Amino acid sequence: MIPNAPIHSKPKYGQPCNGCGYCTTEPCALASEYLDCQTGPCFALEYQDGKSICGLVRNPLGYLYRKVHPGSELDILHDPELIERGAALSAQIAAALGVGRGCDSDDDHQPSSWPQIIRTTVI
Repeated sequence: MIPNAPIHSKPKYGQPCNGCGYCTTEPCALASEYLDCQTGPCFALEYQDGKSICGLVRNPLGYLYRKVHPGSELDILHDPELIERGAALSAQIAAALGVGRGCDSDDDHQPSSWPQIIRTTVI
């Protein structure tokens, strides 16, 4: 099991997000376009405080840098100054994704089997 991986059930569509991670089973349009993430779980899936979070929202500059420089050893993803500089971009991405507007994943047949363990890549 992934450390701090959420074990929350998916809320109903429109209900407040609980960080279950169901929405990351397939990449969003931003991850598809800017990270070339074509299948889920999303490359930018992260866990923080027992919840799934979007790495593109948390640290957009870090993920975009790694996309352009995949072999770089530079620890840009955790540099607090660079994370702070990406705050405006982070806010724009959060708005585009609808962060804070509630669960946006359809209530299809799959959420009934949620949660499940999601493999992630630690960058």
